[in-house]
Amino acid sequence: MADLRPTTAPDADPQAASRKRNALAAVVGSVLEWYDFFLFSTSAALVFNKIFFSGESEYVATLASFATFAVGFAARPIGGLILAHLGDRWGRKPVLQITLVLMGVGTLAIGLLPTYEQIGIWAPVLLVFCRILQGLGVGAELGGAYVWTTESAKPTQRGFYAALPGGGEFLGVVCASGAMAIVSSMDEEKFLSWGWRLPYLASVVVVIAGFVLRHMADESETFKEAVAEGKKEKAPLTAAVRGHGRTILLMIGAGSATAVASYSIQGYLPAYTTQQLGMPANVAVIAITIAAAVSVFSIPLGGWLSDRVGRRPLMMGGGIAIALFAVPFWLLVGAKSLPMISMAVSLAFAVILNSMIFGPAGSFFSELLPTEVRFSGLVLARETTAVLFSGTAPFIATLLVHAGGGSPWLLAGYMALSGVITAISVLLLPETAPRALRRKAINSGASDGSTPIDVEYAEV
Repeated sequence: MADLRPTTAPDADPQAASRKRNALAAVVGSVLEWYDFFLFSTSAALVFNKIFFSGESEYVATLASFATFAVGFAARPIGGLILAHLGDRWGRKPVLQITLVLMGVGTLAIGLLPTYEQIGIWAPVLLVFCRILQGLGVGAELGGAYVWTTESAKPTQRGFYAALPGGGEFLGVVCASGAMAIVSSMDEEKFLSWGWRLPYLASVVVVIAGFVLRHMADESETFKEAVAEGKKEKAPLTAAVRGHGRTILLMIGAGSATAVASYSIQGYLPAYTTQQLGMPANVAVIAITIAAAVSVFSIPLGGWLSDRVGRRPLMMGGGIAIALFAVPFWLLVGAKSLPMISMAVSLAFAVILNSMIFGPAGSFFSELLPTEVRFSGLVLARETTAVLFSGTAPFIATLLVHAGGGSPWLLAGYMALSGVITAISVLLLPETAPRALRRKAINSGASDGSTPIDVEYAEV
């Protein structure tokens, strides 16, 4: 039972300023998270296979590059679970300051790395180390931002506030993909020599701004109340697994569509359009940039809608929609037209995956778990999904398209399957949105609608 209760009358809002500060601080960190990770995924397809894995065939070098991408996801649960444990013990705010520093240092270091031609095998080794450093920080970043913003929001606004970090992530994608679109349009020799480094070095600005904002922000009132009431677990991860194991497993399934389909698009599409379709390197980057720009607004919209219609209807609908759209998506990409590819990516990525699934997920997953194990349980679910589905998606996509002789239909089937798994998993979880629960209670005769039972049902 998640104890996200307001502590004052519904018409009072003494925490308004604190909520806004926390939301802004969470968003800035999320901007950096996906700025970092999108730079790496795009560079893995366009740069790293050429300068860090020299001497291999294009296919082998691309696989090695994407395997390095997956290493970061393997590091995520390690850093995520350690930091989430501290987040449930020490508080959300200090842990989210640590995640920012880890991500920032890893990204800046990548921009300074020497190439394979300069130091040989040490180049990919150092790249893997930097990727691990990024992964350690990212493991707790979005989960912590979900928890922080959900706990700081009014019960009937949790969906919207918890979706803001997701919108911030795609603002990071816009910045990163825009930067890569600019530098990748340079002369290839200059791009591979020093142009690709510029977006990595520029990340230091976001790190400094984010750290200052998080230092000025407040700990969530919900966490402080839990501490005051003695609701602390010595081993929150163990308690989460023992008390909420089924819920966590279903949360993993619920996140499979956004993991498989979105990372197949973000991570693999640039390689597919260049290697299989023979299109310029910046075509997929431009399409993803457009979709990410739409996602900056569609994700908060999805969170806002989930406050009104419920989390489950949106997320189940999103899973079914991506399953049905998987084949049309690759048909549109195969048209070899920038407008068609952009439309396909925007529909799949911004409208279906991000608005309908990713947007409501932050509040939904947070509300399913109690305060004392919320950070640890959410991160366990999110990072298990990342290891199983997100980090492996570009690698598996490469294998499936190769196995299909250059055809994307096996990959389309994999994307569709992930959508079905998401829909079924969400179906088996309870609704958590207070307004949706209020309507359910009224329709079942539990209330005549004359009292503000949103407050009663804020504890789910």
